[in-house]
Order: sequence, then structure tokens, then C-alpha cells
Amino acid sequence: MGAQAALVGGQTTEEILVRRFNTQGQTGGPGGYKWYEPTEAIAGAHDGFFAVAQPEERTIPEDALAEARAYARRNRSESLLVWHRGALQSADYWMGLGPSDVVNSRSMHKMAGGLLVARAIADGHIDSLDDSVARYIPRWRGTDKEPMTIRNVLQMSSGLRWFGIRDEPVTGLSSRRYLSPYWDEVLLDEVPMSFTPGSEYDYSDMTADVMPHIIEGATGKRYAEYFSEALLEPLGARGGFIWVNREGGMPHGGCCLMLPSETWLRFGLLVINGGAWNGRQLLPDYWMTEMLTPSPNNEHFGLMVWLGSPHAERRLFHRPDSWLNDVPQPGVYHSEPYLADDLILFDGSEGRSVMIVPSEQLVIVRTGFRPLPDQPEWDNAFLPNTVISGIKRAMSDTTP
Repeated sequence: MGAQAALVGGQTTEEILVRRFNTQGQTGGPGGYKWYEPTEAIAGAHDGFFAVAQPEERTIPEDALAEARAYARRNRSESLLVWHRGALQSADYWMGLGPSDVVNSRSMHKMAGGLLVARAIADGHIDSLDDSVARYIPRWRGTDKEPMTIRNVLQMSSGLRWFGIRDEPVTGLSSRRYLSPYWDEVLLDEVPMSFTPGSEYDYSDMTADVMPHIIEGATGKRYAEYFSEALLEPLGARGGFIWVNREGGMPHGGCCLMLPSETWLRFGLLVINGGAWNGRQLLPDYWMTEMLTPSPNNEHFGLMVWLGSPHAERRLFHRPDSWLNDVPQPGVYHSEPYLADDLILFDGSEGRSVMIVPSEQLVIVRTGFRPLPDQPEWDNAFLPNTVISGIKRAMSDTTP
């Protein structure tokens, strides 16, 4: 029985595909993560929530924190966590969310997946960024996908055909690569190449979906198992769960990872610590340099991470000629340049982000949803610039 006709839990593949297609709008808003099923647990090893620093110990003025907090709250945020120079300055939760509750990562998972690939290199499971992906995905050996490298994947230059095709039917490739209980088979056997790897930038969930295949092929472990072992356990982070396409199947690499906000804060702290945690180097020594080097085909994208500089009023997710940009407000809006040239982002949809400023030892985590249609759109520059302005003002006040 082929993948298209296979039975999964008493339903055919097509029946599941159609049901998921017709209900996927339920993933938005508070509690939207409950739509994803089946899921696979990702165990954590939580060593306790960070305590918020006492007012007299904080290095960010309260008025700056209050302004950031007010902006986040009125714009449908679930959580806002601000860390600066070794201490949690502020931690706020809304919409019924608490510190232990998971949030839907959306595309922030892509950046966590990049850290996981780095960890696999440090662990010796992967030899090099320039290894052929086919080394870890045997089915691609001897095919036109063999020239694709791990670096190409992490720079969104894999060469795989962009997944967004306008007006495809529910049973078309675009839907099946995301919603089918056998999307992994669709990716491996049906998705064609559209350009030479490394020659173009083409941001897509489909390229990110290669990462779990790399991890499982390199480590011989389930993606969730290695994610827990390699990242959550050493970081003392709280776990959660991930959507898999069928029981025992594959997770996506570009979405559908549910973890608490504080776990995302710890990922940011790992980055500002240069890949080290409690004196243990978890990522390769060279990773920060590689990660922060703009890819040849997009100056705003590094090694599976977004770069805040140079300024662009609208930083597009997709390539400039993508029809997904044919909307009134495409991409991510920035009202002004970031006040730190080295700001980098784990960036998901609707303003979900981990904003990291190594020079300031600053991490800001914001999760939630886009403002209501009758409100101004989310300004990605507001939170970091408000906080950094407060830090600079405090420093000038104490300088003789």
C-alpha cells in the first residue's frame, strides 16, 4: 500500500490531509497549539525558573521596562522576558499563559534546529558544514540532491523547489509537504530541485524540514530524543512536545515545536555565551563566526539565524519575487534601525522572537500574536530599541 492510500489511525492519508487542511486555521490564537496531533514529548531537565532581579539590582531602568511591557501587552503578547548582563530583569505573562506553559514556536524552530545541527557537529555526529546532506540521507545519494550541503540548508539555499505554489489543490505538493501524514516521503521522493545549491536564497519550511532528517541520519536517534539530550538537558531547560506527521513519524524542522518561553530564553543565553553553558562548550568554537556571517544570497540571513543589520524597513521572509510578498504589509516591519549593529533574531511569525544582542549581553523573548486588524502592525524595532535606549540612558547618568 503506497503512502497516498495508506491507512493511519483508521483514516486514509487523503482523509487526514483534507481534515488538516480544512482546520489548520485553528492553530492561531491562545491554545492553538492543541490542534497539533499526534505529538511526541521532548523531555527537559529543568533546574528551576530564573528569579527576577530585585528592583535595586536591575541594570535596565524601570521606565524602559514598563514601556516595553506596555507595548507587548497591548499588542496581544503571551510573554515578555528581558535578560541583561547576567540577570532576568523582567518576566511577564498574559492571555492565561504561565511560566510552565508551552508556546507555539512557529518559525523560531528553524533557528533552534540550527543550534541542534551545531551540537551534532560538536558531538562528532556530523563532520562538517560542507558535508553533503546525502551523507546523512541515504535515499538522496546518487541523485541531483547530492550536491546540497548542510551549509546550503542552514543558509536557506538548498536548491529545493520553493513550497508555495499559488492556487494548488488540497492534494497538491504544497499541501502534502506540510499536512500529509507522509510528508517525509513527499519531501524525499517528490520535491524537485529548482536551482543549484548555494546559488540563490529561498526561505522555505521545506528546506528546514531537511534538518530532522539530517539529525536522525547522523545520530541514529529520534529527533525529539536528540533535541532533549543535546540542548534541553545541558541547558537545564524545561521540555515540551513537537508535532509529528503520524505516530512514530517525522516532525517538521521549521515549525510546530512547543516549548515554554523560558526555554527560548536559555537558547538566547547559549548564543550570547558563545555556545558555552556553565563552563561547557556545547557548540563548535567557530559557530558564532559562521552563524553571524551573512549568507552570499541574503545579507539579513546568516547560518539559520536572522541578522538585524543592515536596516530594512521591511525585512522579507521570502525571496523578493515571491507572490507571498504581494500583500499590503509583507515581511517584518522595522520603524527604525536597531540600536545595536550585532542584534540577531530567532524570528517566527506574528512577532514571535528571541532578540539577542551579544555586545549588551541582552536577550529579549516575546511570544504571542499579531495586533488586531484595526491596530498598527507589530514594530519589530520597538522592544529592543526601547530597552537599549534605557540601558544607554542609565549608563550616561552614572558616567562622571
